[in-house]
Amino acid sequence: MAEKLYLASSSPRRQELLQQMGLTFQLVQAPVEEVALPNESPFSFVRRIAIEKALDGFNKIEGKDCWVIGGDTAVVLNNKVLGKPRHTTDATTMLRKLSGTTHEVLSAVAVVYDGEVFSAVNQTRVEFTEIPTEEIERMVASGEPMDKAGAYAIQGQAAKWISRIDGSYSAVMGLPIFELNQLLLQANFYQE
Repeated sequence: MAEKLYLASSSPRRQELLQQMGLTFQLVQAPVEEVALPNESPFSFVRRIAIEKALDGFNKIEGKDCWVIGGDTAVVLNNKVLGKPRHTTDATTMLRKLSGTTHEVLSAVAVVYDGEVFSAVNQTRVEFTEIPTEEIERMVASGEPMDKAGAYAIQGQAAKWISRIDGSYSAVMGLPIFELNQLLLQANFYQE
């Protein structure tokens, strides 16, 4: 089945999570513009982007007897999406906002098979302790926050500030494994 499963993502974290599931897959490039529509809720935004990535990837593959996975993850604080930081000042600002708060991570996954779309969104609450300013500066200087939603990775340096997680670790990392497995079941992936 390796030739039939594709991941529409260049994220090393999503690739690692698929490998953790024991899946063999190929990559397909499916860059989409990740911009919210006017008045679009964070929940709708992450679901739409995951679906767009999966559909874009699906449309780039010869033949339609394949499964394409797309994903998107957003860090949401006070109903506002904290995207990937554009520069170090942006990363510092995001981490200061997250310090001492509980925020949500919305992680959407979509599977396209034979033109049909299956999708789900996981909602996980993450609680940060107060983060000392010098620790934020040290982390930002390391460069780690720069390609991460909300300027942190749960499996990275920020793990030491996370006092509680209510939900799915893999979803915060970038791909909700439980939901993805359910979608693959619905899309008859395992019956090939």
